[in-house]
Amino acid sequence: MDIQALKKVRELDVFSLLVFKLIYETGFANFAAKELAVSAPKISRCLTSLRAMFNDELFFRRQQGLKPTPLAENLYQPICQLCDMVGQIERVTDDRLNHQQMPILHIAVSPSIITSVAIALSHLPRDVIGKVKLHSWQYDTEELIYNGELDFGIGFETQDTHGLESSSIASVTSLCVVGHGHHAFWDTATNINLDDIIQHPIVYLRCKGFNNRIDPLELYCQTHGLLMEDIECVEKLEDWYWHMLTMDSLALTICNEASFAEKIPQLRVERLPSSEFNKLNTVMPMPSYCLIERAEHYRRYSLKTKQMIIDITKSLLV
Repeated sequence: MDIQALKKVRELDVFSLLVFKLIYETGFANFAAKELAVSAPKISRCLTSLRAMFNDELFFRRQQGLKPTPLAENLYQPICQLCDMVGQIERVTDDRLNHQQMPILHIAVSPSIITSVAIALSHLPRDVIGKVKLHSWQYDTEELIYNGELDFGIGFETQDTHGLESSSIASVTSLCVVGHGHHAFWDTATNINLDDIIQHPIVYLRCKGFNNRIDPLELYCQTHGLLMEDIECVEKLEDWYWHMLTMDSLALTICNEASFAEKIPQLRVERLPSSEFNKLNTVMPMPSYCLIERAEHYRRYSLKTKQMIIDITKSLLV
């Protein structure tokens, strides 16, 4: 047996086999990066390592893409067989794990609805959906979904979903006003309108993909030449609550989330009239939520689970 040849085979890893196979079949390294959900530099480093291992260029760059060398032609079938064997081992292992326990589902959720989603999920039996860990949507969430560190996310249609798939769920169709129960604003609560609301300090929860640059109420004031003296944004849901309790501020939120604020004895919640909601919606359309996920062959969850999450989210918004 050729010791050197055996050493080369021993040094091969599964990822390198997949990189070789995808580049051979498509002729493009960036396609391999997309399919394997890794960066282009990582594919480049892997290809460099393969070339050094076999002491062969393996692929030549041509106008139509990367073309295999004679050695690469001979390696293709054996590497395909190895990939198939690894795939069989993976399927057997996955079947065993699935019988043992359901994996924890990691879901990123916009902070604007994360409480509502958590409460709704808590009503589902564990043997139906298993354990679910919610993560508040952050600035690197799309990258974490792309890399497989999060299973999927419930965000906005305006999110940067490059390399990910997006499924529309529903749009916000109504809002509520929230504030301390003894706030002076409630003296005129029989006729709630935006012009009265902006006379008081405002706090809003910053949500990437929607109001991370400007809030609809602030844009409404700018558009109509109205003075808003005191508006502040917060990054965390708990800060949003504390601000209203201690800073005499008012806030606007979707009605389902407002129902939880209403359970705090010191807070009061009233629905914003549809005419006032439409004023905001005209200057800045209310957010449309969607489910953001990786390509189908990377998903660890079933279509049934996915549909349950979509149905739950839709029920919170319509």
